[in-house]
Amino acid sequence: MEIEYKNAKVNYITKGSGKKVILFLHGWGGNTQSFMPVCNVFKEKCILIDFPPFGKSEEPKEVYTLFDYAEIVYQILQKENVKCCDVISHSFGSRVAIIMQVKYKVFNKIVITGGAGIRPKNSIKKFCRKVRYKIIKTFNKNAVLGSKDYVLLSKVMKKTFSNIVNFDLSNYAKKIDIKTLLIYGKNDKETPLYMAKKFNKLIKKSSLKIYKNCGHFAYLENLEQFLLDVKIFIRE
Repeated sequence: MEIEYKNAKVNYITKGSGKKVILFLHGWGGNTQSFMPVCNVFKEKCILIDFPPFGKSEEPKEVYTLFDYAEIVYQILQKENVKCCDVISHSFGSRVAIIMQVKYKVFNKIVITGGAGIRPKNSIKKFCRKVRYKIIKTFNKNAVLGSKDYVLLSKVMKKTFSNIVNFDLSNYAKKIDIKTLLIYGKNDKETPLYMAKKFNKLIKKSSLKIYKNCGHFAYLENLEQFLLDVKIFIRE
């Protein structure tokens, strides 16, 4: 199934049935299969989306912001006649979930695992990278620097990616007023525990679980525990 958003096709799939709906929002670079090991254990209607430009969705024709991605998901929920649902989100998907709840109030409960959106702490390494970047760009304006995710992107997606990673969600997290379960890996280097603890502090009705010996994909690395925690949280 698909919708069209700003002249680009967005793919999504549904599984299961019933009045209760669970929405799955994957991380950057993922697709509808990212949460399939989790989705497969639920009998409820599940909606999984390919965030553009990943999976079977087309690359955006113009630069997006987080609000565009939130609008995409909202339009899919409208097409499926879903007024309210639970959401399970990972990393980038958690950014979208937070924006959606503040703007549209469409969730009963939120699950965030490896959630991004907190401005990284300043560090000597970060400072050195910035200085190095400025020096290289001074002598070579065409040089492409940045993370592996960033370097491989097109011009439109580079600007989109920049819009996303530079958007601090702290003020939006404060406005979340529904029960939220935060699950992070103790060894997560992409979204370190200080981010988890800050979200826990900002989101009033949140609880935090930390999985030992797990990294950024804690929901897959400790799938059995994740499924147990999420089932209890959603069905309590």
